[in-house]
Amino acid sequence: VFVLGETARSQNFSLNGYSRLTNPLLQKESVTSFTHVKSCGTSTAESLPCMFSHLGRSGFNDRENEFENLLDVLSRSGYAVLWIDNQSGCKEQCARIPSVSTSELKLPAHCSTGECRDTVMLERIADEIAQLPAEKRVRGTVVVLHQMGSHGPAYYKRTPSEFKSFKPECTDSSLSQCERSEIVNAYDNTIVFTDYFLSRVIAWLKSQEKHNTTAMLYVSDHGESLGEKNMYLHGLPYSVAPPEQTTVPMITWLSPSFEKTSRISTRCLQMRRDKALSHDNLFHSVLGLMAVQTSVYRRDLDFFATCEGQ
Repeated sequence: VFVLGETARSQNFSLNGYSRLTNPLLQKESVTSFTHVKSCGTSTAESLPCMFSHLGRSGFNDRENEFENLLDVLSRSGYAVLWIDNQSGCKEQCARIPSVSTSELKLPAHCSTGECRDTVMLERIADEIAQLPAEKRVRGTVVVLHQMGSHGPAYYKRTPSEFKSFKPECTDSSLSQCERSEIVNAYDNTIVFTDYFLSRVIAWLKSQEKHNTTAMLYVSDHGESLGEKNMYLHGLPYSVAPPEQTTVPMITWLSPSFEKTSRISTRCLQMRRDKALSHDNLFHSVLGLMAVQTSVYRRDLDFFATCEGQ
């Protein structure tokens, strides 16, 4: 499962040293949280096509032609590939694979205030996978879960009451009406909920282990400014964007059976968690993880490759 995060900034993850406990559940799991990961862009529309490309940020911006993306390559290699969206769409990245939107479902346990929380995607995942071609599912399945995550400015809408660990929180979509501490509280609560959501994804993957070797990769599309230097939200030109908008969380979880099959050691990954990485690594690392052979794969950009057999 590839969880595509939304507007999550690395600095607010306690797994990465943040002083507030925003990852109470993930800290109990055998995950690797990479601490220095740069995004392709500062907005969803900019980052998504770039992060699924083999070209990297500079090559993607200078491209003269369009190419198949990561999901196209995975599908072409025989995998069943599915995009489940709880956001504003896939920016054409799922144009040639099955996709489903959950954002307008009417499920009271997950949906209120005109939108659904990310947990709604786990309600649909088994049924949607079952509809994928059986011959491809035998090879393996890759599911992208596109989060609502920490999308602003109405951070307070993203979390149910039981996940509001930090109070008081800003309850106004006009951030200028709130104290900065209230804005940070509301934002940090979204990270607490993402922590819960990712722990649920891991729990679901564990429940599939009898018949599958399972793994999770999570990475956000871009970060967010929360008042530093009087800047808020995101979307500044990359050349002048502050690190809060371009430094994103990336977390991996590999089941014991996946570690054995792939020969990739979580312990080895954890020893390399502070290595400088970026969205440029994503295309090649996922292909390496899924053992896909193609001429455009670059082992030097595959951050899993250094931990094979370790």
